[in-house]
Amino acid sequence: AIQEGKPSATVENNFFLTVVPINAYQSDMLVAQFPTANRAFDDRMQTHDEMKRQLSKSGQAGWNFIDLLSDFSLLLYLCKFMDVKTDMPKICASVKDRELQLDDGYKIIITSMAGMDGSY
Repeated sequence: AIQEGKPSATVENNFFLTVVPINAYQSDMLVAQFPTANRAFDDRMQTHDEMKRQLSKSGQAGWNFIDLLSDFSLLLYLCKFMDVKTDMPKICASVKDRELQLDDGYKIIITSMAGMDGSY
């Protein structure tokens, strides 16, 4: 290998590393309130109770059901329980295009999973 213009039998790993700044991003479409999976610094776990906590804000402070459902971590959590090939594309389509209404059946299923029957 050639390292810094000179032949070398070995190359340090650090030679291939570069510092990249991490910039915070604020989405106008997605929220980030549901606990993120596999994060040691977050003392909350992804549970149905956390889903209830988030979705129960619907109708308060300007939040609606689809706004609160538009959380990447929550959508990934739902993938464990909903069919990824039939249910999740419809749910994600409503998240992406707010003009496309989420079927009431999905609202009932999701609120039932969260233990908040009939409150969407």
